[in-house]
Amino acid sequence: MTGRGTVGAAGALVTVGLLVFLWPSQTTSDADPAARSARGTNGVSGGSGHAGVLVHNVEEGCQRLRTTPCALSLAYNPYCPYDTANSAGRVWHHDLLRATCTVANGVTVTDENLKHTSIWIQITHHDEQLWLPGIRVHPSHLTQLTTVLPTCTA
Repeated sequence: MTGRGTVGAAGALVTVGLLVFLWPSQTTSDADPAARSARGTNGVSGGSGHAGVLVHNVEEGCQRLRTTPCALSLAYNPYCPYDTANSAGRVWHHDLLRATCTVANGVTVTDENLKHTSIWIQITHHDEQLWLPGIRVHPSHLTQLTTVLPTCTA
């Protein structure tokens, strides 16, 4: 790896670490109605936390383009098929989202490299609680997110 590549990789790791671990953490009282509605319909076991999550598109040609064909879909429900009927919005490579919790048993989603996961991340997007398939996060970041975020409850 060249000196420039080493510096770039180190910078990326520091950025990810800061996003995941330094995003403002919040705890809220269940007695506070505003706090409950901000979490959405799904409560969070073990308290509520927040972490930054960077969207990852495995298609290298789409990592710089913000075009409709390069958009990745968010979903309304992680337990329904990941298709247009469950499409809740669009995000692109390196968009920063605010994550609140994860589920490990959602619908399995396969990416363009034929890798797959059933992990989903509840995120806030335009003031809505939506779902990002875990396959749309870099694999090493997904591992960190599932460690630092609580499990969503129904």
